[in-house]
Amino acid sequence: MKKFIGFVVIFCFLLCCDKPKSLKANTYENQIGDTSFNPNLDNRNFKLCDSTQVLHKRALVKYKGGTKALENDLISQFNYKSKYQSFNGYFFIRFVVNCNDETGRFRMQILDQNFKSTNCPKELEIHILKITKALKNWNHAFYKGKAMDCYRFLIIKMEKGKIIKA
Repeated sequence: MKKFIGFVVIFCFLLCCDKPKSLKANTYENQIGDTSFNPNLDNRNFKLCDSTQVLHKRALVKYKGGTKALENDLISQFNYKSKYQSFNGYFFIRFVVNCNDETGRFRMQILDQNFKSTNCPKELEIHILKITKALKNWNHAFYKGKAMDCYRFLIIKMEKGKIIKA
């Protein structure tokens, strides 16, 4: 009997201390990884189809022709300049593909070969962002039968100022 009462007391304590599920579900809403509109960076004409449900399932966003086509499109648009040669590292670019296959809200981080924040020639940074924004063969995400907005990452590796294929 004592074990039963002890179990009931512990069970009640756990229930009382636990937050309701409805509160837990909203705790992280719009806080983990959402990219808010920034008038200094973003195109005012880019619209999300449903800003309350932007997926973080980047694997659901496809590029027409797959990874090889994406690499070929990036490399064909890239204009190497000798002043880029000193850069070895990565461009991590995050953006949204909306349900109309349009892209926006681009954010970029530049890392060295040890994955530490670094700088590169400003012209290279601008060029990489420009050619990434120019990619138009995105297929938006479908989730549970519905067209969705979705985040996507691109990681561009560079050695001696040239794009390296994956």
